[in-house]
Amino acid sequence: MDDLKGKLIQVYKDGNFLDFIQEIYYQDRKDEKLLPSLLAKLHNEGKFNLVELFHSFKNTTENHDFFLVRRVFKEVLPHINAPVKDVADCVKHLTLEAGQDMAAYMLLSPLREFCKKDTDRSKTLLDLALTDIDEKFDHLSTAIEAGASSDEAFYVNKAIALLSNKNELVKQRAIFALGRIDYRNENLLEPVAIAIRKASISSPSDIILATSMRALFAIGSQSSDLESLFLEFLSTHSKHLDDRYIHAASEILFYDGKKVTDNVEPELLDICSNTKPENKGTINNIDYALERILKRNNFDDCVAFLEHFFELSNYQLSVKHFDSFVRELHNNKDTHLSSLLTRWLLSKKVKLGKCAADLLQESDKDIFIGFDSGCFINESKGVHLFLARKACGWFFNQPKTAVSLIESLILDAPEDELNDIQQLIFHPLCVSYPGSIRKHMKELRESKEKRLKQIASNVLSEYEEYQASVKAALKINELSPSDQDRHTYWRHHNKLMSESMKKARSKSLLTSLFAGNESVLLYGNNSIHYIHHGEQKTRQEVPLSEISTSFEFASMHNLDPNGLKNMIWQFKTEGCTS
Repeated sequence: MDDLKGKLIQVYKDGNFLDFIQEIYYQDRKDEKLLPSLLAKLHNEGKFNLVELFHSFKNTTENHDFFLVRRVFKEVLPHINAPVKDVADCVKHLTLEAGQDMAAYMLLSPLREFCKKDTDRSKTLLDLALTDIDEKFDHLSTAIEAGASSDEAFYVNKAIALLSNKNELVKQRAIFALGRIDYRNENLLEPVAIAIRKASISSPSDIILATSMRALFAIGSQSSDLESLFLEFLSTHSKHLDDRYIHAASEILFYDGKKVTDNVEPELLDICSNTKPENKGTINNIDYALERILKRNNFDDCVAFLEHFFELSNYQLSVKHFDSFVRELHNNKDTHLSSLLTRWLLSKKVKLGKCAADLLQESDKDIFIGFDSGCFINESKGVHLFLARKACGWFFNQPKTAVSLIESLILDAPEDELNDIQQLIFHPLCVSYPGSIRKHMKELRESKEKRLKQIASNVLSEYEEYQASVKAALKINELSPSDQDRHTYWRHHNKLMSESMKKARSKSLLTSLFAGNESVLLYGNNSIHYIHHGEQKTRQEVPLSEISTSFEFASMHNLDPNGLKNMIWQFKTEGCTS
């Protein structure tokens, strides 16, 4: 310890103090963690002035470990003796230097601890904050929150008095501070809540209302008797739907979700349904909140919110932007996901049909899923065929998903709809994707269910007849291109592929990373690389390995692209009212 003490004093004299702190910090954390206490002791003994040193520290490109060095000050701050103004200015400087980093405001907690060590410090900081109102930095709420730990009634009443201040920034910071206090005297809670509510009515700006919402919720969370006051606040400002206010509601739903009661949650969700599509931070908070709500099986609340949100935002966002919610849906594939898919395809709204498709579009591969028959028990005749055509239309490019949805309808479908459903499986699905659909039909042919077995056999037989017709057509010379035409087409095709490869390579990340290091394999089964070490180089041989992937391209895209496009669009839109 004495050795480290001597080094610290010496590097301070040499002007390399912060550089030395940066070098030894991690080693000290691994050993006895002597650095913070030793720095505080040396500062308090007057060997050097830590506040002055850190106040001159800049977040520049040369200081790659700015946040590491700042962390040292965070650990030392509660234990040093220094003028309050100097400490406050230093904390402000280091916080603003951090910019938009998430760790920027990590020094506020040790500043509060610093103030709690001496009751006069909180009062001094409060006087400084009110004498020179700083628009860039808030010391007012820190002073009130720290002071309330020792003299709760005095600082709470001081904050309440500030709610009538003409300066809106002072009023907003006072509301924020009142919401941050962990009240020991429960008798203060109701007067504080009433005062904040009155202040929000007299100054209904977006930032005041947003801060008031957070503060009132935090205060209400400390007493169940105050829930009605919070609901009254939401009712009073129900017409106010600006960005900060909505974002505050989303933060409560996300961060304080476990404290949100059954009475409050619908009100906050109703506010959040007015979120603008461009406010990505608010959307993310809502997404996490919906995931939590779904996990507790409040599926209907989530669906009602999303449909209301889509209507209000004119479907500018799809359900895929709520990716955490969708991921949780996939964890309940046979219940929640199946029900929502069925509901939206039955809605007779094209935009909700698109949302239904987006529910499965982000999955890595086709998934097998069925419709929820409970959603259409009371539907009119023709619903099975209607859903089959929707499945074919919206999931045509995911043939396994499409056929699994259609398969789930067969057992309960009326007899007079079965033939049409069978024809959908054959054309366009089996004709377009003979590989995957025929494989699935062969598996179904072994099913114990008579209907599934019969339809699978019929589709396979019909496809065999189709193939025979195609082969017979190939024998007609007039339908076959000449050798010259084939040669011309392949030259054209090769030219297109070559141009496409050049275009792709020009934008390739790998090409930019390894420019100049490409190699052309002329013969052999190994690839040779040279690794350069200065003027020396090492030869390395790497055996070639096979890398392959496959996908099934719809044959109808080649045979009848316009007819296929028209058919798929018809499946998607038929019966839709909007």
